[in-house]
Amino acid sequence: MLHHHATVRQMAIPGRRHGTTVGTARDQSIKLKANETIYSEGEHAFAIYQVETGAVRIYRLMASGQRYILSFCGEGEWFGLETGNVRTDFAEAVCEASIRPFRTSQNAVVPIDLLHIALTNLAKAQHKQLIITEQSALKRVAAFVCEMADRHPEDLEFDMMMSRSDVADYLGLTVETVARCFTKLREKGVLCLKGKLQRVVRLLDREALIALTT
Repeated sequence: MLHHHATVRQMAIPGRRHGTTVGTARDQSIKLKANETIYSEGEHAFAIYQVETGAVRIYRLMASGQRYILSFCGEGEWFGLETGNVRTDFAEAVCEASIRPFRTSQNAVVPIDLLHIALTNLAKAQHKQLIITEQSALKRVAAFVCEMADRHPEDLEFDMMMSRSDVADYLGLTVETVARCFTKLREKGVLCLKGKLQRVVRLLDREALIALTT
């Protein structure tokens, strides 16, 4: 069951003024607070973005008001590429973050491979769909931790940054189920959680974690 998210935050971010993106093709970095809105469904799409620090969640709101998280974007990753000129989803900062916008108007030179970004995002979406349709709750959570760990290949300890509610809405589970799955992973000696909010993961057995996803 997805987390109910009926109230949408509407917060203007620097670099947007009266529906237009301000600046050059590569605008200045935008500093964001946790949960600050970057763009909303229905807005005109004037730019794509690269995450410099922190993390961003991309989501849609169902007719019932429930939130469905499509993806998380971490450092170096891109988001905001649309097939048309209108936004079809929402983007928010998961935590304090820094992003850099790149205008995509006809007159702007975008120094990146848009096709590569599109194919990368498609591959992520297909992988996620496979996880949530064919795996148990424990396997979904294990796969999510693997996904986060793959972004930190050299680190045994990393900050997920996402809340249990974020993880639940990403995997199509309840918050309680996600919490139970993390408890099981701890009991199996696969990982331990640290920090005040229990978002810092220390991997104890990466091979065992991967085995849980198969």
